[in-house]
Amino acid sequence: MGLPIRLLPVTILAVMLLLTVKLGDIWQDVTRLGPAPLAAQQQQPNQPAQQPGQQPAPKAQSMPVPNSAAGGKDGEKPIDPILFSRSEIELLQELSRRREELDQREQTLAQKEGLLAAAEQRIEKKIGELASIRVDIESLIKKYNEQEEAELQRLMKIYEAMKPKDAAAIFNNLENEVLLQLLERMAERRVAPILADMDPKRAQQITSEIAARRQMPKLEEAAKQ
Repeated sequence: MGLPIRLLPVTILAVMLLLTVKLGDIWQDVTRLGPAPLAAQQQQPNQPAQQPGQQPAPKAQSMPVPNSAAGGKDGEKPIDPILFSRSEIELLQELSRRREELDQREQTLAQKEGLLAAAEQRIEKKIGELASIRVDIESLIKKYNEQEEAELQRLMKIYEAMKPKDAAAIFNNLENEVLLQLLERMAERRVAPILADMDPKRAQQITSEIAARRQMPKLEEAAKQ
């Protein structure tokens, strides 16, 4: 136990020597700085005292803080992914996947709408072409009917000018449709002598068909009513 007692005076002596050296250094710094720095230090009590031999700290420049670190545009705190639980992360991943599917579906619908619009344009073009063709066909049919009517009127005048016996010989060999059209356009006073000179069976057949054709318009009118 004698060793610690002997070291105690030596330790105290060393501490006093260090304090003496420190006090001497501080006094030299105060003498070098003069009264002006002391006054400046008194005016700014909140600033920390500058260590001897330390360079003055430069003024901190304001650096822009990114939104992610500053908490976004509204000053909110940034979201730390570490704070999410596993279920929340899986939910976010599922929502992200669904969002991608919806975007893909929206693109597909947009493409289909474009295809439908193009198809509608082609259909409208075809309808216009068909309408033009229909007009042309109707014009041709009208022209054909006019030519046919003119030809029937010419033949009707020829047969009316013929003798009934000569006309009857020709009518016996004509097709029913052509013969009926001619007889319908001829005057009744011209038709009677021709039918009298025709073959009796042929004349009977033609007479029955003429009567049936005259009844058809009446039946059509009754059906419409």
